[in-house]
Amino acid sequence: MSLEQGGRPSGGSGAETTAVSTPHDTIEWAREIERQLLRDRLRATIVPGLEELVDPAASPSDLIALADVQARHLRSELESQAHRDSHDLLGAEFDAPVLRAREAEREWVRGHLHDTALQILEFIAGDGFGTGLSSSKIARLAGGAARDLHRFIDRADEVASTQLLPELERITAEARLLQPRVELVVAGVSSPPTGEQASALAGAVREAVTNARKHAHASHVVVRVQTTGDGTTAVTVTDDGVGIDPDRALESKGLGVQGSIVGRMQRVGGQASLECEPGGGTRVTLVTSTQET
Repeated sequence: MSLEQGGRPSGGSGAETTAVSTPHDTIEWAREIERQLLRDRLRATIVPGLEELVDPAASPSDLIALADVQARHLRSELESQAHRDSHDLLGAEFDAPVLRAREAEREWVRGHLHDTALQILEFIAGDGFGTGLSSSKIARLAGGAARDLHRFIDRADEVASTQLLPELERITAEARLLQPRVELVVAGVSSPPTGEQASALAGAVREAVTNARKHAHASHVVVRVQTTGDGTTAVTVTDDGVGIDPDRALESKGLGVQGSIVGRMQRVGGQASLECEPGGGTRVTLVTSTQET
């Protein structure tokens, strides 16, 4: 299971024949090339690795051991991708704006893999945090993660059509497979964000909910979304767990809070904050910039 495998885009990609005439065209062409390379790698390596765990006839111990190997390898790959230079896989030299555009595509995929496939693999590898997973439960979890990646690959060009509320409903429903008491509260949402803002909010919520289960050991998580009077949208994720050190979490580098929550929101002009709740627990607040029109 490797992000470095996959080679050049497969035939049929329009990006390979696009005429490049302006700086904007060059950036968009490079984005499409990077996106196609990433799609090919996901199809060739990550998805098959998850599907290998969809075997209800196998023993849970064998599946858990396999998930552990895959999780360690995927985490290593994601962390090495985060710190590597912008190496050009196409054998060409590009200027800084193009390199940043390609890196943004890689970061987008890294974030999704960290928040979905990696979390499921580590949950299985830890035997459901000691709860005891059956082969059928492992198959459902891995199969769901594989389907999520298929959907992510197929919708790679459809970020502009992302709708916030359906995404939050899907994320909280998936979270309830691992932790039953995850609620979504929609309060006073008149015009929720769409496109890149919605995608960033959804991804940040997914990571916050995962952290509440995985690190804070919360038994109850509430996701609340509302639109404020000035046109921004605020989403809070509140849990009853053991709490975290906000400063330490925000200072960490790479994956996790800094990359999957704060970085995500900053890339779309929004912001994220973390605070300890009175009596325990954590509140993550995500705020968009002024609503897109």
